[in-house]
Amino acid sequence: MSVKSALRTLQILEAFAEAARPMSLGEVSRAIEAPRSSALALLATLVGRGYLYRVGPAPTYYPTRRWLDLAHAVSENDPVSLRIRESLERLRDLTGETAIDSVLATDRSLYLDVVESRELVRFAAHPGETKPLHLSASGRAQLAVLGEDARRAVVAALPAGGSGRARLVRKTLLDTVERERRQCWSTNLGEFRPDVISVASGFDLHGTIHALVVAAPRHRVEAKVDQIGRLLRDEARALVARLP
Repeated sequence: MSVKSALRTLQILEAFAEAARPMSLGEVSRAIEAPRSSALALLATLVGRGYLYRVGPAPTYYPTRRWLDLAHAVSENDPVSLRIRESLERLRDLTGETAIDSVLATDRSLYLDVVESRELVRFAAHPGETKPLHLSASGRAQLAVLGEDARRAVVAALPAGGSGRARLVRKTLLDTVERERRQCWSTNLGEFRPDVISVASGFDLHGTIHALVVAAPRHRVEAKVDQIGRLLRDEARALVARLP
């Protein structure tokens, strides 16, 4: 469930990011799939609050730096994400691959922060991306952190329908998560993207379920999955011990 005006405001920002240029009222209206009157009201509100400005006599619109300044102020004072970024940078340096912090977000795994590999060919991701729980190492690692009752409740609510096939998928998922829970890391061997392997270890930080993830081209890490899993497990444990 989403609040339409809030969703459309976010879609406006995403539209400007994709276009990378000023946009007219008609272009914004089409981008967010809203009537021109609704788009105009949102644009006028954002102009009035200093988040957009008019460009030229037409006019077109473009975001101001206020978005960036606020984002910097928020991110620079987040005591948890700054400490987790230290872990991500360490994991990137030790493995040479992309490292990710993700959290459990209802029925998806949500990427909070990404430190990309320095390799020319690498796994690329962005904060805000989500992955399905059952097809991602991060999602299964997060499920493994939950107690059994909570885990079963989350899996039962996954949008897979009520057929016999869906029940089998859920049981298989629970069995896989239980097996991975005992070794303290989860592995995705190309289930989401055939050319990518991801390994993740979950942890509970003040009631929020996280997972540290390393993702990379399959040919570079297939022989090192368990080594990376142990590294993620140890880093997750050390991270929880460091943070108050």
